[in-house]
Amino acid sequence: MHYQRLPKGRFALSVVYLITGASIAASMVFSLLLFLSLEQGLLMKLMFGGLALVFEVGKFYIWYEMGERVSRGDSIGSLKALCFYAVLAGLSIAGSVGGINAATNTLLKGDEAKAAEVQSYNDKIVALEREIEINEQAAQAYIDMKRIANGMTEMLARNQGLRARQDELRRARDRVAVTSQSSLMGLMTSLADGLGWPLARVQFGVVAALSVLLDFFAAFFIALLGEETRFRRSLKAVTATEPASQAEEPEASPVPARPDYYRELVARLQAGELRCAKGAVARVLEKPLDEVEDIFHWLQQDGIVYRKPNRHFALSQQVD
Repeated sequence: MHYQRLPKGRFALSVVYLITGASIAASMVFSLLLFLSLEQGLLMKLMFGGLALVFEVGKFYIWYEMGERVSRGDSIGSLKALCFYAVLAGLSIAGSVGGINAATNTLLKGDEAKAAEVQSYNDKIVALEREIEINEQAAQAYIDMKRIANGMTEMLARNQGLRARQDELRRARDRVAVTSQSSLMGLMTSLADGLGWPLARVQFGVVAALSVLLDFFAAFFIALLGEETRFRRSLKAVTATEPASQAEEPEASPVPARPDYYRELVARLQAGELRCAKGAVARVLEKPLDEVEDIFHWLQQDGIVYRKPNRHFALSQQVD
C-alpha cells in the first residue's frame, strides 16, 4: 500500500508546540540561572540575562535554519550552521548543568540539615540513656545500703520521665527521617550505592544527562516543526500550480491542420491494419516521433483514440 503523507492535525500540532515551548522555556530558565549568577548588580544581571535569552533563541533558530539549508542541498551552509549550533548548544548545556546542579545542591544541603537534625535527636536520646543508666546505678546503691524508702522512689520517677522524653525524641526523629530525602536524591543515592561511585560523581552524571537530554529534546521538536512547515509550503505550492496549469490548457496554441495521410491513417487504425501505438505508426509512416506525437494528439482530440491509465493509447469504442 502506497503511503501518502498528510499534514499533521490540529491536535498533533498543539501537542508539538506545547512540548517545544516547555522544553525551550526550561532550557532558558537554566541558562538564566547560570548567567545571572555571574554578577550581583542589577544592570549586569539584566545584560547577562538578555545575553542568555539571545543565545537560547538564536540556538534554536540556527537549528531550524540548518534544516532549511539541508532541504535546499546547501551542504557548506548546513555545516556552518551545525558548527554555530554546537557552540551555542555547549553554552546552553553548561547553563543547564549549572542550574540543575544548583537545584540538586540545594536538595543536598536540605538533606544534610535534616540529617544533622536526626543526629541531634540521636545524641539527645543517647544522653538520656546515659542518665537513666546512672540513675539505675544509684538505685542499686540505695538497695545495697538498704535505704530503698529514701532514694528509690525518686530515682524510679525520674527514670520514667526520662524514658517518656526518649519516646518523644524518637517519634520526632522518625518524622524528620521519613520526609528527609527527595525523589531525585533517592535516585542518586541508589545509583551511588549500586555503582560504588561517590555521590558527587553520580550527581554530575545525572545532571549532565538531564541537561543534554533537555537540549536535544527541544532540538528534535524544532526540527519536527521545521520539516512540517516545509512540507506544508511545498504542498501549498503544488495545489497552487495545478489550477494554473489547468487554466492554461484551453489557451494553448492552435494545432496545425491535419496532413493529407491523416484520413488514411484513421481508416487503417479502425480496420485493425495498424497497431495503435506511436512506435508502430512512426515505423509505418516513416515519420519522426515529434510529428507522431502531434498525430496522436489530433486522434485524441477527434475521439479516435483515448489514453488508458497506463499512459498507452487504444481505439475508442464509438467513433464519429
